[in-house]
Amino acid sequence: MRNIAKNTLSFTCSKSMEYLRTPKDIWTDLTKEFDFTIDICASNENHLLPRYYTLEINALKQDWNGEVAYIHPLFDGKIGKFVEKASQSKGTFVFLLPASTHTKYFHEFFYNKPNVEIRFLRKGVKGFRFGKDDGSEDDITKMGYIKPLMVCIMRNV
Repeated sequence: MRNIAKNTLSFTCSKSMEYLRTPKDIWTDLTKEFDFTIDICASNENHLLPRYYTLEINALKQDWNGEVAYIHPLFDGKIGKFVEKASQSKGTFVFLLPASTHTKYFHEFFYNKPNVEIRFLRKGVKGFRFGKDDGSEDDITKMGYIKPLMVCIMRNV
């Protein structure tokens, strides 16, 4: 059996994936359906709404009650913390996440929950196109992100 370097299995192993901008087609579809009030996981360059939290503001320490929040955390070990925070808040929380159906947070907070809707996304021929943090397009001649994605909608009233 071959040894595989640990970081090759991580979503965050590439410097170019430090920040991810939501693919335009996914964002367009979601904004037709939801009247978002805040972008929970943003940077000063890639926020999609006038109100947003950055890494420095630390969304996990803020009050999310009453929000219709868009939540697209970096693909790392903190996703579960964002999901848990949403589960403890009143509002509507729309997540764009890797379709990691084996994770603890998926089973504890999303799977078979009456207040959660899960939508698995169909990837394009060349993958999902996240674009760069500043909003510019990524290199369309290269393969995009090919792992499965899902949108999870948590409605807590």
